[in-house]
Amino acid sequence: MNFINPAVLTGLAAASIPLILHLLNLRRLKTVEFSTLRFLKELQKTKIRRLKLKQILLLILRTLIIFFIVMAFARPVIEGSLPLAGQYAKTSAIILIDNSFSNDMSDEFGNRFNQAKNAAVSILDGLKDGDEAAIIKMTDIDDELNYSYTRNLDFLKEDFSKITVSGKRADLEQSLRLAALVSEDAMNLNREIYIISDAQKNVFMRELNDSLQLFDETVSIYFIQPGYDTKSEIMNISVDSLNVLNRIFQADKQVEAEVILRNNSAKDAGAVLISMFFNGDRVSQRTIDIPAGETRALTIAAAPQETGIIKASVQLEEDALLADNSRYFAFMIPDKPKVAVIGGAEQLAFIKLALKTEIGGKSPAQVAYVDVSKFAGINPKKYDIIICAGGSYLKSDLLRLEAYVKDGGAALIFADKRTPEKVFNEAIARLGFGTLKYAEYPANLPAAFTSTDRVHPLFEGVFKGTTDSKKVVESPKIYKSLTCSGGQSIINTAAGSFMSESILGDGRILYIGVSPDLNWSSLPLTGLFPTLVYRSVIYLSSREGLGVSVQAGSQFRLTLPKRVAAGGNFKIIDPNGKEFFSEAAILPSGATLSFDNITDFGVYSVYTSADRPVAVFAVNPLPSESYQDILTRDDIREELNGRINEKASINFIDDINNISLDMERVKTGTELWQLFVALALLCAFAEMLIGRSSKSDVE
Repeated sequence: MNFINPAVLTGLAAASIPLILHLLNLRRLKTVEFSTLRFLKELQKTKIRRLKLKQILLLILRTLIIFFIVMAFARPVIEGSLPLAGQYAKTSAIILIDNSFSNDMSDEFGNRFNQAKNAAVSILDGLKDGDEAAIIKMTDIDDELNYSYTRNLDFLKEDFSKITVSGKRADLEQSLRLAALVSEDAMNLNREIYIISDAQKNVFMRELNDSLQLFDETVSIYFIQPGYDTKSEIMNISVDSLNVLNRIFQADKQVEAEVILRNNSAKDAGAVLISMFFNGDRVSQRTIDIPAGETRALTIAAAPQETGIIKASVQLEEDALLADNSRYFAFMIPDKPKVAVIGGAEQLAFIKLALKTEIGGKSPAQVAYVDVSKFAGINPKKYDIIICAGGSYLKSDLLRLEAYVKDGGAALIFADKRTPEKVFNEAIARLGFGTLKYAEYPANLPAAFTSTDRVHPLFEGVFKGTTDSKKVVESPKIYKSLTCSGGQSIINTAAGSFMSESILGDGRILYIGVSPDLNWSSLPLTGLFPTLVYRSVIYLSSREGLGVSVQAGSQFRLTLPKRVAAGGNFKIIDPNGKEFFSEAAILPSGATLSFDNITDFGVYSVYTSADRPVAVFAVNPLPSESYQDILTRDDIREELNGRINEKASINFIDDINNISLDMERVKTGTELWQLFVALALLCAFAEMLIGRSSKSDVE
């Protein structure tokens, strides 16, 4: 037996008052006057015994009257039901529903999330006039002010029908804390908490290791588990992760991805088909066998045929859980970059030949050739890449170049001796390449490459047939060089770094330690020269190629380079094609867009106010949502006991498809205050009758 108002039980001490008064009356002597002993004979022994018995009955009845009144105010409750005894008069119920996508699995009874919603509707249908209820989505634990009880159950059902599956993890701990806050405003003394969840292990993750015990002994907890009584074998394969191996993206060039697949089922999966899609079109397929409970990796590749934003994904065939069958990613293939080549006629000659070379029938860039004397007259922001081929640069030219790179520009710089040495060296140092070292070599003993970083993205797909990342490639004869000491070295000579890379602000720079003419080396005559020029243009123009991937529901910040930060208002297109605008925070490092609680899976595109694509990101599911780590009933009870008051009752509803009948079986059944009021009145009536009879006997 439980009590809704257990504090009232202290009033049971008042039941001792009749006993105390009775004992005091026994000590009091009463004088009875009589004229003759004849009257004593009339007092038969049986009458004296009857009088004593009535006094004892009065004592018992008066004690019971106080006892029953106190019990009625304490509102005792027993499990089950009694004939003619009423159920709880009014109830305040809170329904916690797990709307994470793991609960969207299908079994022999249908979709589990639909089962959960039907169970919640059955609970609401079972409530009566005067009852109140609230619904908490376990994936969206917002401020408690957004949640409260309502007695308009029809409105609550309508609002509940709009709840959809979320990409976030269900958080039981925070949901219970929120339910405890909401329940403090309950209008009814009978409080019930319903938890509808698939009981996946990650639902019970603890974030706060404290000893706080929620609720009290008057609260009843009911756990309803969709899929608990299923007998079918659930087959679910998930795409756990994806790693794009490319760093440079070009039309007609293979994009290769490594995919990790997991078999979350109890039986082996054979010939699992996985497909790659670009902008909704299937472009590649592969099959793989995955043993039960294990993971397997495979690579899948395809060549995009267009430029711009490519929304890509890898997808499995349909199974019991659809949400984890896809993994999304995105990349950007730039249109022909706008390139400004700055230099004298001698330095521009070979670069013109390299950039006129058409690869696959397509020229690599839109190129403007500018004499070095006119460098000051161009606007660097109009170009994606600036190539400094050599000449007599002004200090102001190099300072403008530095500012352009910091704001997200890109540059390829060749060594130069026409510019005053101090001006050029200081500029190169500010660009991140350290100190320069000039060297000359005899014609019969030229310098050569000593090592090459063949795995650098600049050379992606260029070299085949070796795994040695430092193997020397074809080396020109180097007669003069201006090697650097800083940056990331790509090609080395004995004198220092021949080619290096530096990151400055939001931009990237490549430096080559010779001039692009025959006065310094034979580089322009080798097959390496057009490769270096062409690949440098592709590499520098694709520096923002691969979009980021984030987990659904997480908070993240997307930083955009300064060169696109003007205005600060950006258009975002979600995976469903819907547009919304976001105001960026303009920081010294660039524009920062904040995204909180994005749960729709897929690729998001970011555009400037002028509809220029500037970034992409993909939102993907949490891999652990796919794992079928289901807790047992004992584990669930242990987890709940660690969070709620030990005196609060915990019950399990087994038959989710017949929830109203199962609720009758486990529901905290009958409130007995009416019974105790009736017993108190009955005792009072009996006390009145016996009291009158006893008074008559005394007289």
